[in-house]
Amino acid sequence: MNIKRIVAGVATVVTLGVVVPAAAVSTASAAPVAHAAHDQERGRHAPRIVKDWLAAWNAGDGKRLGALFTKDGRYTDHAFGPVFVGPAGVEQWVANTYGGIDGVHGDLRWAERHGDEIVFGWTFSGHIKGAPKAFKVPAVTVLKIRGSKIASNDDYYSFADVAAQSGLPADWNPGA
Repeated sequence: MNIKRIVAGVATVVTLGVVVPAAAVSTASAAPVAHAAHDQERGRHAPRIVKDWLAAWNAGDGKRLGALFTKDGRYTDHAFGPVFVGPAGVEQWVANTYGGIDGVHGDLRWAERHGDEIVFGWTFSGHIKGAPKAFKVPAVTVLKIRGSKIASNDDYYSFADVAAQSGLPADWNPGA
């Protein structure tokens, strides 16, 4: 199965670079409830590297997360835009995230492995420091594996949803 097809089925990318979860454009309001138990079961059988990724992420342990990456491993956040390279870069990404967001957490919903590619759906939540409210958005991560390590990590979620749920203006810039 083609990972790009899986991602396309989970999220639709619109021309401004905003990732819109398929559930947000679905008319089947019962679908999230009906799929919750199935997602939980699929998450239980996730590849070890996905479980390790989420455990390190939820612990805010950048060194542990960085150790999962190859020396030239690349992390790209497609919502906010930064790219970090290598274990030290991944450690910096975690430090930046935890420095700007309280209560950072990821809940695994499902995971699929196809050869050297893994795609997993999860819920990204937290409270941006200084924002009036917390956020909780669906996210999709695509990992490309080389040997037993992550060669690339691409995260997709909606920046607009994070800002809106947080009570921030649509043009809010975390770097400003």
